[in-house]
Amino acid sequence: MKWCIVLILGYACLGTQAQSTVSVVTNLNLPTVALLDIEPSNASITLALQAPVQAGSPVTIPSNNTSKWLNFTSAITTGGSRRITAQITAGAVPTGVRLKLNLGSYTGVGAGTLGTPLSNIYLSTTSQNIVTGIGAAYTGTGSTNGYNLTYSLEIDNYGQLRHNLSNTVTITYTITDN
Repeated sequence: MKWCIVLILGYACLGTQAQSTVSVVTNLNLPTVALLDIEPSNASITLALQAPVQAGSPVTIPSNNTSKWLNFTSAITTGGSRRITAQITAGAVPTGVRLKLNLGSYTGVGAGTLGTPLSNIYLSTTSQNIVTGIGAAYTGTGSTNGYNLTYSLEIDNYGQLRHNLSNTVTITYTITDN
């Protein structure tokens, strides 16, 4: 009787050593993604020169505006890169004044190849690089994620300043493949 039990256990062990393999073909697809956003998107920016209160004093330049953040998501082909450009697409900066854009260092919860921000960009109707070398990356969403945008005014030619000039400009940001 003992011999039968050993024999049954022996066959059970042989059965567990049998091997079976099954393959499944899986297609993985990640589409190209290039998304860009300015946050918060609900408010415009006002930069207004202030009249002096003392005769002989210069016009006061407004404080820098740092309320906007540049967010993006990029999924790109192997070896590819992207850049973000900025340009004035409507309106004009008043004569004698320059509108300057600076980008801060990346901050936030994103990951990937986030690119290199550029600074001291005088905005015009010509498209200019503001972030270069973007790869597969995301910045995180909303304020405090991505690149902080600092807008400032500079007096370029004091002799060209005129009162009651109130211009509205539209700045367009574009993410594009290199």
